[in-house]
Amino acid sequence: MKLLGEVLLEKGMITSQEMALALQEQRRTGELLGKVLLRLGILTQKDLSQAVAFSSDLPFVDLKQVHIDMAAVNQIPKETAKEFELIPFAMEDDTLHVAMNNPTDIVAVDTLRRKTGKKIEVFASDLQGILEAVEIYYAVETSLEEEIDKNITAALAGSTAEGEASPPIIRLMELFLIKAVRDGATDVHITPEETTSRLSYRVDGVLRSGIILPKQIHIPLVTRVKIMSGLNIAEQRLPQEGNTSFEFSGRSIDIRTSTSPKYQGENVVMRILDKTNIILGLKHLGLGENNRAAIKKLTMKPHGIILAAGPTGSGKTTTLYSMLREINALEKNILTIEDPIEYHLPLIKQTQVNEQAGLTFLNAIKHFLRQDPDVILVGEIRDTETARISFQAAMTGHLVLSTIHTNDTASTIARLLDLEVESYLIPTSLRAVIAQRLVRKICSGCMEEYSPSNEEIELYGLENWDGIGKTLKRGKGCPECNHTGYRGRIGIFEIMHMTPDISRLVTQKVSADVIKMEAVKEGMATMRENGLNLVAQGLTTLEELFRVTE
Repeated sequence: MKLLGEVLLEKGMITSQEMALALQEQRRTGELLGKVLLRLGILTQKDLSQAVAFSSDLPFVDLKQVHIDMAAVNQIPKETAKEFELIPFAMEDDTLHVAMNNPTDIVAVDTLRRKTGKKIEVFASDLQGILEAVEIYYAVETSLEEEIDKNITAALAGSTAEGEASPPIIRLMELFLIKAVRDGATDVHITPEETTSRLSYRVDGVLRSGIILPKQIHIPLVTRVKIMSGLNIAEQRLPQEGNTSFEFSGRSIDIRTSTSPKYQGENVVMRILDKTNIILGLKHLGLGENNRAAIKKLTMKPHGIILAAGPTGSGKTTTLYSMLREINALEKNILTIEDPIEYHLPLIKQTQVNEQAGLTFLNAIKHFLRQDPDVILVGEIRDTETARISFQAAMTGHLVLSTIHTNDTASTIARLLDLEVESYLIPTSLRAVIAQRLVRKICSGCMEEYSPSNEEIELYGLENWDGIGKTLKRGKGCPECNHTGYRGRIGIFEIMHMTPDISRLVTQKVSADVIKMEAVKEGMATMRENGLNLVAQGLTTLEELFRVTE
């Protein structure tokens, strides 16, 4: 049996600097190492549970990555599941598979044997995941879908005063959000149509059509969302934006709401900000060895600016957070200004934009420069003033990390010039641009091998690809992935360093195409090339790669 600290370092779950800080704090307080790591925010409960499982040679199950069988759940009463912090998730013949927060609890295992009359196979899991699963799968007497149908019928049968929401409508909205969290959705869409209302979820970057609702339910549902989000229920002619939170399994999930008038009625989009879904660390991003080493080397720069480029939802902030984890926060003063703070990082001073109070990206950076910073993270460069002061900070001895909305590395240069950053500042301050996209991963539960046809190779223009002739993988579709063949996402990247030749081209203000050709000539692997490596490794498909890259 390995020590917990050894497992954490071996698996790359914490850095040596974070371990040193935790051990220092442990000597001061006498607490167990795991409790210290949780209190300092260095580890999540899920990380700790997984590490404990590894150190004890126990199987660990991530409840978000498995299909939970309702027949297994129904073997154990909710009270027992909550008392012993466990949930059954599968059955095989006379064996019940159970995820437990404390898999060494003999009393709990004996209780389950007596109640079910079955053999019990124990798996370790994190407490948050267990409580979440208990909340979801015991929330209804039948399946989630049947409970939704029951409340739709009740909503149609009832009547509600204007400006109020009936209990069935309130429960429907709650069930829709539970389903969103269960499926790992990032957005919920409520879209009015001519004779119906459509509920859709964005999962793994793709919009999935969900439930078709009767038209009569649309207005009461929109009213409920507006009440939750603090919006004006009487205003239906203008777009509105608001915020709310959803209490779920003992934690609060932030939701940003946007309404927009359409011909058929008001359209609603709810962005779900579930911080527990963020997995940090360069090794989790999908970087190849060369790119991972290159990014790690960039975090060691004493000054300059590094930009993560890509559209909304492409994982830029996660990349920057993962880079911050590589920097020794015990020896460096790291400040961030974000909108919003997506994840709380240990030892790092994080600030959230508050435009109503006058705290903008620009004002925050100005103030940060008087706070003796070593590293500054700017959530987004979106205007000329923020761009200029970020580059000035990089010029005056600070390492600046930020994001920018551009399509690839080379077009970032053109965007900086559009933002009126002086052309001489870019070569002297910009260290690198990291462009990225997220592609869906093949579902491990229904993965199969296949050989691409000549038509497929020709369709994607891959006649010269060195992967021709290899066996590739794809997903057949199963309940675990909602029959899509994909589950989860991974990043594809291209990293352009500011070499002398590229710097010369920037000062000459040549086109983005010329800059990209030079970067490729100097050895830059494009996002497409990185993606093809993932295809060859069996992590994603050609179809998915060409869906997200040009």
